[in-house]
Amino acid sequence: MKLSDGKKSVSLSINETLSASELTTLIAELAVIRANMLPEVSIKPPINSDDGTASMQDDPRLVISRLKDNRIRFWLRNAGLSWLIFDIPSNQASSIRDYLVANIQTGTSDLFRDDDGDGNTHH
Repeated sequence: MKLSDGKKSVSLSINETLSASELTTLIAELAVIRANMLPEVSIKPPINSDDGTASMQDDPRLVISRLKDNRIRFWLRNAGLSWLIFDIPSNQASSIRDYLVANIQTGTSDLFRDDDGDGNTHH
């Protein structure tokens, strides 16, 4: 793989059979290259998930934990893209919490609880 000097195109040459693990690695490498290309991925979410700019999945696996620096780590599992990891600053996490509290019926989710009750690791 080679990113062009103008960062607007990439040259790929794939002429082999890949295992699931090798394909996952290739997808991760392509994501790193895409992150360095122009134009950048839009800050605004796509209006339609069918336009090819986003990967939509119902009911993804989600794991949340607090990091030592108080950021919140979100792991989101996408069946095609593998695990995506997001480290969210605590002020943004507070906004997410406030939105969820305002828009989800109390007691209907165990997302913010774990078996140990320590409040640090969530499933």
